Amino acid sequence: MQEHSLMTEHKDDPRYALFETLIGCVTDNKPHEPFETSEIDVRYYTDDEWFKHEQETIFSDVPLILGPSAMLAEAGQHFTHDHTGKPILVVRGRDKKLRAFLNVCRHRGVRLADAPEVSRKPTFTCPYHHWTYGLDGTLTNVPVEDSFPDFDKSCRNLVQLPCEEAHGLIWVNPNKNGTLNLPDFLGNIANDLDNFGIADDHFFQQTVQTRKANWKLIVEAFQDGYHVTRLHKNTVGGFFMDCVAAQETVNQHIRSIVARKELADAIELPQAQWDFRNHVSFAHFIWPNTIMVFHPDYISQMALYPQSSGETVVVHSCVIDSKPASDKEQAHFERGFDIIENGVFNAEDLHTCEQAQIGMDSGANDTLVVGGHEGGLRAFLNICEQSTGDFDRFIRQPNAKLDIVDLHDTADSR
Repeated sequence: MQEHSLMTEHKDDPRYALFETLIGCVTDNKPHEPFETSEIDVRYYTDDEWFKHEQETIFSDVPLILGPSAMLAEAGQHFTHDHTGKPILVVRGRDKKLRAFLNVCRHRGVRLADAPEVSRKPTFTCPYHHWTYGLDGTLTNVPVEDSFPDFDKSCRNLVQLPCEEAHGLIWVNPNKNGTLNLPDFLGNIANDLDNFGIADDHFFQQTVQTRKANWKLIVEAFQDGYHVTRLHKNTVGGFFMDCVAAQETVNQHIRSIVARKELADAIELPQAQWDFRNHVSFAHFIWPNTIMVFHPDYISQMALYPQSSGETVVVHSCVIDSKPASDKEQAHFERGFDIIENGVFNAEDLHTCEQAQIGMDSGANDTLVVGGHEGGLRAFLNICEQSTGDFDRFIRQPNAKLDIVDLHDTADSR
């Protein structure tokens, strides 16, 4: 009866069902899923040829989140993005529409704009010969144009990329011939993005750094409830119950939830009083490279851009409910961001991922162990298999013979 009520009353908010699952884990003192142990070959994180295979099968034609749409609130605001291997320019036009272009002049191929942080200008002028483009990518001025007889400017507008503003986020496919099709891509994980209110939030801060760790290690760190009270024991670990977490896959995404200690107070509360930011913490994975962590009073969006098998660019964007109304509010959010960015993510999560990469490169282990409280990690690996294939070459159950294969042949043959 309770399930039927939940389905009808909250059919457009799938967070309730996972919240109820987590309450069941506490009241029944049972894990979300039956325990199992498996091992995974360390070459999954270290092999350069396999990395190239991932780039081709996962990242070559896929919607990516380049940031919260609140970054570009005004016409003329723009930023450049180089972490996908393609030079990208994202612009808010005078018509308020977001567009993405290859950041390349159509004359001699020179880089057009240089704005790693949000900037604002009315047009874009190439530094080489001063060809000028409007915010919509239209070529508007060619100096000494009569020296180009029979030249049609309309054929030399900037090359546009698939781009859409949806659910408060900037979505771009770096493949100019690709598509987005976000409704099919997202499934009902889109409901979560809307229900958390990202589209109404204020852009607060962004950091960009390069870390010496495989991108999958970083994703896995944010799908692992096993480490929270241990690795983070001196920072945020005390706010959480130990190993009380649940997750479910949605298309190629993962909806994850971890119990804060306040969840004990929610057990006797009606569903209308469940708090998705204070009783629990959601940490969603949006395929292929974005983690959304929904903190009590702000949202972290962490995008991971693999540069090599052992190096990843990490872009951490923070949005809050509204622009701080006072210096005191500004200081509050700055302190909160500093604690998460430097005290938790950098000093603990990302540092540990780098140490794991060093350990794997050392040859100490042929395989790594995945246990019962690491279900989110296992879910992520299964999702990767859907795009790359050959998962069975890397993972095995204990006491089974490990199939050692030539990964270079594997990558070349696909």
